[in-house]
Amino acid sequence: MTGRRKDLAKREYASRVPAPHTAKRSLGQNFLVDENISRKIVSALQVVPGDHVIEIGPGKGALTRLLAKSGARVTAVEKDSRLAADLRQSLAGYSNLEVLEGDFLEFSFPSSPARCKVIGNIPYNLTSRIVSRLVDERQRIESAVLMIQDEVARRLAASPGTKEYGAISIRLQIVSDVEKLFIVTPQCFRPRPKVDSRVVRFVFKTREPLGDEVGFVRFVKAAFGMRRKMFRHFVVHSYGKRFVDLLEEKYRTGRVETFDPTEIYRIFAILESNARDI
Repeated sequence: MTGRRKDLAKREYASRVPAPHTAKRSLGQNFLVDENISRKIVSALQVVPGDHVIEIGPGKGALTRLLAKSGARVTAVEKDSRLAADLRQSLAGYSNLEVLEGDFLEFSFPSSPARCKVIGNIPYNLTSRIVSRLVDERQRIESAVLMIQDEVARRLAASPGTKEYGAISIRLQIVSDVEKLFIVTPQCFRPRPKVDSRVVRFVFKTREPLGDEVGFVRFVKAAFGMRRKMFRHFVVHSYGKRFVDLLEEKYRTGRVETFDPTEIYRIFAILESNARDI
C-alpha cells in the first residue's frame, strides 16, 4: 500500500471512531487511528471465544470493537465519563461487552477461577503503576498486551548488564515472560505523541506470591540505588559486614545490575532468613 493510500485509510478509520472528543492531556489520551495496528494488538493477545478480557482505557473503542467481535466477554474500564457514555451507545449491540466508568487502578478483578487477559493503550505516565498492579493481581491474570512508551518497553524487557535493566525489569520478569513486539509510530495516533510506542506482551509464569514480596521490592529498589558499586557495599550498608560472608564470591565483587532476577531473589531470601535468625 502506498503512503497516500495508507494516509487515506487512517483518515477513513479515524472518521468511524465515534463522537468528536478533545483529548485530555491530564488523562494522557492519544487515540489510536490505525486499524491495522489495532488488529495486530488484538491478535497479539490471542483472544478466543469464552475468554474474559479486561481493557484498560478503551478511549474511542479502536480495540474494543475488535475484542467484542471476537466473542470474548469484554470489560472495558474507562475513566473519562464522556468516552464511557459514547462507547455504551456506539457498541450497544454487543451483549458480551460491559463498559465501566472508573479508574483501572481501583478496578476490582473478578474472583473467578478462570484467569482473565488484559489489554490496553495505556497512559505513559501511569505505566509503572499499572504494571505493578497487574503483577499484584497475577493470580487472576493469564497474560497482558500493552501499548506503552518504547523507552519503558525496553526497560521492562531489559537483560542484566544493560543500562535499561532496573527494579521494574526485575519486578516483572521474576513472575512473567516478557516479550517486546512491534513499534507503533506517532503517526498512528490523534493527537500524535512525541515519541514512539511499542506493544509488549507478558505471560505470567506463576500466580503464587513470593515470600515477602513487598520486602523484595524494597530490597531491589535499594540495591539499584547503589547499582554502580560492588554488591557487597550494599549488603554492608543494609545488613552489616558479617552478612557479606553469606555471599558467593561473584556476588561480593559483582554489581546488582549484572544479576538476573532469580539470582537477586535468591540472595534476598538468604540475607533476610539470616537477618531474622539474629
